[in-house]
Amino acid sequence: MAGAPHLVETYQKFHDQGFAILGVSLDSDRNALLKFTKEHNMPWPQYFDGGTSFKDNAIAKRFGVGSIPCMWLVDKEGNLVTFNARDKLQMKVAALLARQ
Repeated sequence: MAGAPHLVETYQKFHDQGFAILGVSLDSDRNALLKFTKEHNMPWPQYFDGGTSFKDNAIAKRFGVGSIPCMWLVDKEGNLVTFNARDKLQMKVAALLARQ
């Protein structure tokens, strides 16, 4: 939650250049998710499956997400660039967009 402003800033800076975000919520309360994304101006889509616990989330199980927050960077072809996009996110996004 503390990283939300930085994520929004990165989205606003690079979205017009092709940067997109898909959020995957591990919350069990959809209304809390909607409230949070609205309060933090997070306009990108959020996947929510309504699992009752972290381990019930279909996406987390499928991709082996063991902790949150988890931020991956994927290129336009669907190739995983990094499992740790949080550290120096804007630099990593800029470099990836420059290559494509």
